[in-house]
Amino acid sequence: MPRKDVLDHLSRLYAASDDPWHHRSSAYEAGKYDTTLAAIGQGPFRLALEIGCGNGTLARLLAPRCRHLTVMECIPAAARLARTTLADMAQVTVIQGTAPQGLPDIRPDLVLLSEVLYFLTPEEIRELADWLLTRSRGPVVAVNWTGPTDEPLDGASAVDLLAGFLGQPRTSDHGAYRIDLFHPCPTATIRDAGGSP
Repeated sequence: MPRKDVLDHLSRLYAASDDPWHHRSSAYEAGKYDTTLAAIGQGPFRLALEIGCGNGTLARLLAPRCRHLTVMECIPAAARLARTTLADMAQVTVIQGTAPQGLPDIRPDLVLLSEVLYFLTPEEIRELADWLLTRSRGPVVAVNWTGPTDEPLDGASAVDLLAGFLGQPRTSDHGAYRIDLFHPCPTATIRDAGGSP
């Protein structure tokens, strides 16, 4: 879960705009979404989970590939926007909550982490990895900005921490961002992966 100052900052951004990163209009974001969806594949996925869905722009593109899609957002205003964006898509459920603390009791066959990992602490990444190892039944796709962040972790170091638990991903470098595709072993545990039990 992002630190309180980060949550406050993100809340202010969404109070000022319903699209603070221009997800709906930016050519960069559109290209990143196309590349992300290509990495994910056509599916169909029985049950997918997107953690940190923002205003729901990417979820709207992902939903047609899913029999059911659950999206999760920790900023209340963003979760409300996502509900509006996805209101006509009956297979989508929007929940307001934080990862890893508020992860739903589901077993997804796809998990998408787009621009969220570097907001987590190392301990939260360990907890997320534990959830993925015990719950995930398919690929985990992590999309991360490659430049500096205002967080203690940058995208690369956050992915490296996750890889310490899930195993090495297949990585594609797209300049300003990278996509890491993990295939966690559902029988593994954090102890098996070399972390603390």
